[in-house]
Amino acid sequence: MSTIHHRDIAAAMKLALDGTFDRRVVNVADEAPASIYELSDLIGARMESNAEPLANPWHLHVDSSLARSLGFRASVRTVYQAQQEGLM
Repeated sequence: MSTIHHRDIAAAMKLALDGTFDRRVVNVADEAPASIYELSDLIGARMESNAEPLANPWHLHVDSSLARSLGFRASVRTVYQAQQEGLM
C-alpha cells in the first residue's frame, strides 16, 4: 500500500498551486509502500497470515515517479520514519 504523510500532501499541494503539476494527473506517495501486515504491526495489531494469492497485487500502490521528476520529495520517506519521529 502506498502511503503519504499529511506534511507531504501539503508540499505537493504547494507544487500544484505554483503550477508545477499543471495539465497532469500526479500521484504522490512516500518512498516505500508497506504491506497491510507491516502497517498493522506498526500500530500493535496482529493479522493472521494468509496463503491465498492476491487477486491484484498492485491494488493501492501508486507510481509517484512523475511527481519526483517534477521536484516532489517526501520529507517523511516511510511509515517507519513517521513512527520513529512520533508523527503517527
